[in-house]
Amino acid sequence: MRDKYFAKQLTAFLVPLLVPIILLGSLSFLMTQHDVKKDINQNSSFLLHQSQTQLEMILNEIDTLYLALYDNTAIFNELSSVLKNPHYTYESSTSYRIISSFLNGFTSSKPYIQSFYLYVDNPYQRFLSSVGGLVTMDHFYDTAWYDAFMDYTGPPAKWTSRRNIKFYDFESDATPIVTFYNVLIPQKIAIILNIKPKYIESILDDITKYPDQQLFVLDEENHVIFSNHHGGRLQEDQIRSIAGNPASFFDMDTPEGRVNVTKVESERYKWKYVSVIPHSELYKTPTRIFNYTLVFAMIAVACGFLLTFYLIRRNYKQLKMIRTLIKSADDSRVPLKPPLKVQDEYSYIIQNMITHFIEHRYIKTQLLEKKYRLQVMELLALQSQINPHFLYNTLHSVYWESVALTGKPNKASEMIEDLSDILSYSFSDPTKIVTWGEEIANTVSYVNIQRKRYKNKFDVQFDYEEDITRLYTIKLVLQPLVENSIYHGIKEKDGQGLIKVKFRRKEERLHITVIDNGCGIPAEELRQLVERLHSDEERTEHVGLYNTCKRLRLTYEHEFTFRMRSKPGLGTMVELSVPAVEERPLAERE
Repeated sequence: MRDKYFAKQLTAFLVPLLVPIILLGSLSFLMTQHDVKKDINQNSSFLLHQSQTQLEMILNEIDTLYLALYDNTAIFNELSSVLKNPHYTYESSTSYRIISSFLNGFTSSKPYIQSFYLYVDNPYQRFLSSVGGLVTMDHFYDTAWYDAFMDYTGPPAKWTSRRNIKFYDFESDATPIVTFYNVLIPQKIAIILNIKPKYIESILDDITKYPDQQLFVLDEENHVIFSNHHGGRLQEDQIRSIAGNPASFFDMDTPEGRVNVTKVESERYKWKYVSVIPHSELYKTPTRIFNYTLVFAMIAVACGFLLTFYLIRRNYKQLKMIRTLIKSADDSRVPLKPPLKVQDEYSYIIQNMITHFIEHRYIKTQLLEKKYRLQVMELLALQSQINPHFLYNTLHSVYWESVALTGKPNKASEMIEDLSDILSYSFSDPTKIVTWGEEIANTVSYVNIQRKRYKNKFDVQFDYEEDITRLYTIKLVLQPLVENSIYHGIKEKDGQGLIKVKFRRKEERLHITVIDNGCGIPAEELRQLVERLHSDEERTEHVGLYNTCKRLRLTYEHEFTFRMRSKPGLGTMVELSVPAVEERPLAERE
């Protein structure tokens, strides 16, 4: 009991304290998370558009070279002549120097350009390089671009490829570059621009806002060409999943945890600019708020637990004393002593309770004894309303005289036998508990007498399961109900009457219904009758029904329910509900 009391008080004290903290923390966490995610998506989108603008400015350099070299017919023809002619003339040498100076100045002024190649189909595999000038494939360190160019057989196109090249044979590690292909006529003319990815990636590093944020650019084939290299590298299947997702903002699960993804696509170059931020970085502030909420909640629980423990420990002793006092108040052998001094509200209550118990103990005892005697007297008085006991012996003698006159049982002897059974059942130990089977048998004897008396004017039907007959009840419950139906319903009815007695058990309750098709009772008269049945006054009408309800109420108290319904010209229904008693009371078994 002590633990249950403590838990109840602790809950009552802590719940009002914790609910505002939890609601405020949860609301702050959700709102902050929503606002942070919205701001991050906007900022990431802005950064990606900024990166897109800067990179596409670089890509425009290819268009500048294209206009300077290919669209200028004179310059292009001079370059083609230089590449195709096996010998240099003075004029071609002069043109070559002029064009080389232009290309060297162009590439030198752009820190992100590593080199530039111009190839026009020629039998000597010559091409113009911003690094080596006029060179051939067999004397140049970078020839991989040529293979990719020669393998292409489609229409004029532009594409990108990230490659690794070695400028010198003694280099152990290759240098990464990003190559932009501009194929004008397949296998005829190519303008190749090599970009230093470190320059672009340094720009991505500068605009990165979070320590573990990843910014990378995907080409038209969804290959990573630029990346800030921050945080863990995504797997190829994860990159394909990001590229294939039509949404611009979404969350994705990775082996390192859940991440927020923002994506911007370039319509002109078909590139994809992607920002990936781990939730651990993105939601640091909401997580911190959530952690603070947990800490405050635990502190509140600890403080509430200690305070509640202190108060309950003090109050429990006083409540235990009051509980002991209440128990001992019912025992007249235990002396009641008030506290010597009133110190708090509990001692004040105890003092007044003891005074009250001392004043009322004797009166209470007297009332209990009086009530018990009254119940016994009422039970005896209710059953003594039937004719005196000597009738049983007299009727028994009359029965044998009737049989002797005719030499065999006759209607008179049958009625006498049924009446003798009724009197024997009624007068033998009126407080004895019987089975419903015995109660039904007694009612059948009564019905037999009444049917002979009224010349079979009515019939009685019993409807019950066999297990009902093994349940226990007090005597003379059913017979008064049938008697009420005969005298106040069937007797005044024209034509054949019918009384149905139904027993139904529902779990621990037994429902008895007595229905007749008699004259019925008007509504106002029925209301007055029900009020009389629930009152304590003695009645001269419906004595049997009144006595039955009175005895059942005295026996079962609040576990007994009664209902009565009637319609003039249709009949009356009386419903009783009592406990389904399966065992004989212990006092009778002994």
